[in-house]
Amino acid sequence: MSDDGAQRDCEASNSEQFVVLFARNQSAIFGYILSLLPKWSDAEDVLQQTSVVLWRKFDQFDQADPQSDFARWACRIAHYKVLNHMKKHGRDRHVFSKELLDLMASESLEDVENLDEERRALANCLDKLQHRPRQLVRSCYGGKSSIKDVALRMGRTPNSIYKSLNRIRERLLQCIERALALGGES
Repeated sequence: MSDDGAQRDCEASNSEQFVVLFARNQSAIFGYILSLLPKWSDAEDVLQQTSVVLWRKFDQFDQADPQSDFARWACRIAHYKVLNHMKKHGRDRHVFSKELLDLMASESLEDVENLDEERRALANCLDKLQHRPRQLVRSCYGGKSSIKDVALRMGRTPNSIYKSLNRIRERLLQCIERALALGGES
């Protein structure tokens, strides 16, 4: 393979890795930005600006280091984009001071990290469910079917589906709390 071909393969691989990491973390990054900006439209604009910077600087993200955390790296970049946005809109009475914004950013970053741990724990706990309860959760929450549709397909009443889901959610909550208390090992 020529050097040009190898370079194209490497670039394609980096592009795929970026897309996977960004897609996996986009909601957390947006949540972080939204926690710092009061207007949804402003947060969307900043997310768009952040995604462009992330794409341009992705080669600076150290994927080989297991300590590298894409969400944390992306939120640091988003933080600077929020600050730039605030500077541009400084006269707006809804804009927070830099000190308050820094405090909120710090707390929001912790929330992003906690949410990631909670998602991993949920995925692990879902995997531990027996087939039928796991299938019920996927049918009700993973698709476009309503509870009525699921109940009809299963030959059950919607009320019985709600009760089953409630019991499953309780088990999942207990499993997640155990996992988080043990540092994600449950």
